[in-house]
Amino acid sequence: MRGDVRQDIGEAAVIAVLKEEICRATGCTEVGAAALVAARAAEALGRVPEKLRITVSPNVYKNAAHAGVPGTPFRGIAPAAALGAVIGKAAAGLAVLDAVTQDTIAQATGLLREGRVHATFELGDDGLYLRAEAEAGGDAALAEITGAHDRFTLVTKNGETLLRDDAPPEEADPATMLRDVPVAHLLDVVAHIPAADLEFLIEAADLTAAAARADLDSGAPLGRALSQHAQASPSPRAAAQALAGAASEARMSGAPVPVMAITGSGNHGITNFLGVLGFAQSIGASRAELARALAISSIITVAIKAHTGKLTAFCGCAVAPATGLAAAAAYLLGGGLAAQEHAMQSMIGTFAGLLCDGAKASCAYKVATVVGAAIDLATLAVEGVHVPDGDGILGAGVDASFANLGRLNDPGMRGTEEVVLGMIEH
Repeated sequence: MRGDVRQDIGEAAVIAVLKEEICRATGCTEVGAAALVAARAAEALGRVPEKLRITVSPNVYKNAAHAGVPGTPFRGIAPAAALGAVIGKAAAGLAVLDAVTQDTIAQATGLLREGRVHATFELGDDGLYLRAEAEAGGDAALAEITGAHDRFTLVTKNGETLLRDDAPPEEADPATMLRDVPVAHLLDVVAHIPAADLEFLIEAADLTAAAARADLDSGAPLGRALSQHAQASPSPRAAAQALAGAASEARMSGAPVPVMAITGSGNHGITNFLGVLGFAQSIGASRAELARALAISSIITVAIKAHTGKLTAFCGCAVAPATGLAAAAAYLLGGGLAAQEHAMQSMIGTFAGLLCDGAKASCAYKVATVVGAAIDLATLAVEGVHVPDGDGILGAGVDASFANLGRLNDPGMRGTEEVVLGMIEH
């Protein structure tokens, strides 16, 4: 942890941070961000661009390169940007691709076929960064997103500044204050929030569950197999895996279904919301217990990402929301603070190094795997079995482990990120 320990974060602040970090998103978040930045540049230009160049940070490129673009046969940044430029409507945020139609697909296809859209990444920028440069009829416009997938920091037209936000990313992100708040304090705050004030989390879970139903209706292989296994050998673990795995499969394949993202990631949202929802429903938890479990998982997810940053070299789903799910599952099984912390330590100690090699079909397999593991490790923790503090990269407690995750990502895995990016590019 950094600085002075803070214990002045109360119920209102926790709810505010959660609402800030949860948003509706259609498709892979990096794909959606590419469409969004292009949409804003096209709006500033005042027309569909004749030429469009999009430049992103390496980790954005990695995550979007093989991800499906919702409602289309496309994959990757350039098609997403072309669609965004045709659609406009940047006010829709990360749901901008909700507006995909056959007409917008045809227009975007034309831009791509004529070589009018170019996408690349910019080495040396290890944060979250996207820039779209649009040209038409002698005019030029630019839009930049920095620090968060939907945070515009610069918009210009013909050199005239239309929007500028020079605040450092940390100052613009309220979640960073959680770095200095003990996890035990956060969990104590969550324990006292009235369940009625957490209903928005159940609504987020219900919306996200629709993505799983879409995948199952399509007969996609992973969702179908997980569902069949859950029916043949029913268990709360299998139910949670089937729900989360199917939703991630739908999202990664480019199905036009929205999910509720958390900390800028739809797959984080799926792991977080559907892991808890599937498990809670299967064990007969009350609505109030479900709401509180979702709050536990969500605040832990946000707290970990405050240390690691939005994009990581390791699989964020395995580290942040799956760790939150482990704590939430321990709570639902009757475990107190010690069991919840032990479940989190076991999850971090087991999965901290799982590689992120971009957003694509196999993410659904990772999501299903870590959801099942989180429930297994929570069950063991409630029984008194867990990875001991101080083992490997684990700190003396979860607070130290969260800080270690930040160091593991940066500078620990910078070299790994470059190697993976090279493999994806070629």
